[in-house]
Amino acid sequence: MSLKDALLKARFHSSKIENERVRKPKKEKTKVEKHQEQRNFCEVCETTQPDVELFKHRHPRIDAEWICLNCADKNEILDDFRKTAQSDHSKNRMYRRFYGHTRDFTKEQYNVKKDSRSGGKPHLRDSKKKFNNKKRSKPRYIIDEKGEKNFNC
Repeated sequence: MSLKDALLKARFHSSKIENERVRKPKKEKTKVEKHQEQRNFCEVCETTQPDVELFKHRHPRIDAEWICLNCADKNEILDDFRKTAQSDHSKNRMYRRFYGHTRDFTKEQYNVKKDSRSGGKPHLRDSKKKFNNKKRSKPRYIIDEKGEKNFNC
């Protein structure tokens, strides 16, 4: 224990407060590190990469599933086997394959079918009702002299 601490404990206080400083912690802690939110360890080259994705492939020489972009290109694994778009590169649209085409996950998110009641395309029954309620000005067919129907009119 220092002399200063002993005097403070004995309730002797100095008249000058200018030497008293706010105590800072040794290391400021970060809240959450961004790269820890997703997988970033390549199981093939055993390094940490920013472009690691999950591949469900049938490559006989590789039994790893979390593969970086470079290893997937070297081992000629198509992007059709990629199941995730969780890496920093894919979120920032920097994920580009050099072997084969690059699968676009942004289009797959919007292929959800909408219900007709929620503003999507009208339901088939609704369109038939509208069609049947209309009166046709022109007939769909013409009857020949033989009594056959001709639909080419």
